[in-house]
Amino acid sequence: MKKEELKKILDICSSQSNVKVDVFKNHDNNLWWPLEVTDYRLRLLIAGLSTRISYSMIENYRKVIENLTMYTYEEIKNMKEDQILKIIKPLGLFNTRYKYIKSMINFIENHHDLTSLSNEELIEAINKNVTGASYKVAQCCTLYMKGYYESGIMPVDSGMKDMLLPCLGFPTYKAAIGHDYLRKELEKLVKNIDLKDVISKNGYNNLKIPDTSNATWWSHLVLIYFKRHFCNKHKPEECPLLKAGIKVSCKCAKNSKISV
Repeated sequence: MKKEELKKILDICSSQSNVKVDVFKNHDNNLWWPLEVTDYRLRLLIAGLSTRISYSMIENYRKVIENLTMYTYEEIKNMKEDQILKIIKPLGLFNTRYKYIKSMINFIENHHDLTSLSNEELIEAINKNVTGASYKVAQCCTLYMKGYYESGIMPVDSGMKDMLLPCLGFPTYKAAIGHDYLRKELEKLVKNIDLKDVISKNGYNNLKIPDTSNATWWSHLVLIYFKRHFCNKHKPEECPLLKAGIKVSCKCAKNSKISV
């Protein structure tokens, strides 16, 4: 894909009112990864807990995070299993989440120079060493630890890997590492695209976007919420990209009567 093509896609996606609402809710201070948490070690714990948390669960999730962050990292590290389980139980999958927390704590304790690692080094290390942290989780950990824009990370979840991005013409990957291949490709495309005109035209000027020529976090949110509102419904007749004549290759498009 060329940069101009992605810019047009971002223009169409970001112009959708429902996408815009969610981007505004999550851009400056993300509901899943709040800025109030400043200890990078706590951010690493929270990033893994955010997996499999849908919008319908967000209030419960935020209460759990508020309860967890009443404690310092050192206090959590020294907690007994039943104490941690009591805090995270409302999230479901609590045994899996507990294993992640303990494994991440062990990872942190054995790596005293995490902040000096590059994105690639940190993602690989987390993926390799932390229980329950696949590439997609490791990407989220890196983004939250380093900052929405400071990191330059564009996380790719399973829906993006398997549905949205192949639909747009990106390669299809079955293996988990596909999340990281696609992340790198997206980041390379977004870097040095001047999105100032798109951001202004579609009404995002009030967001805290430090550099519109490298708007990785904004672009990630636009794509992820477009996927949520349109791709997840599998209703091609409602797809703004199809209606705009964007050539797509997903099953929805193949079954659509809309001319592309």
